[in-house]
Amino acid sequence: MKKLAVIVTRGSYNNLLQACELVRIAASAGTRVSVLFRDEAASKLTTGKVKELAFSDAYRGRESRVRDLLKERARHDLPSILRDIKETGDVKFSICRDSIEYFELTVDQLLPELDEVQKAEAFWKEEIAQADQVLTF
Repeated sequence: MKKLAVIVTRGSYNNLLQACELVRIAASAGTRVSVLFRDEAASKLTTGKVKELAFSDAYRGRESRVRDLLKERARHDLPSILRDIKETGDVKFSICRDSIEYFELTVDQLLPELDEVQKAEAFWKEEIAQADQVLTF
């Protein structure tokens, strides 16, 4: 089985959604996927922040229209998207321990769809070093 490691650092909703879409495609194709959310992306994966659909600067002036499109296409609920991805195939979602410390988050604030809190070094040894391909977002 092919293995894909994905590192997501940017926290705009469009970046998180793009990473999730490609993870879903890979998982549905039979690829084992491990995802590490870190830095700004990690700060968005809390029950308090996840509903904020904040986009990158490229979407300035289009946010309302894009939010409407995402709602029409049921792509506006990140926890639901993460659950759907896990049902699609062999996918593990991790969040960086250092990043949750940087943003002063507690484990109970994190989305329950995340599988584990992990140090970047452990993700490297367990996932990146053994992956057939690595993607970053």
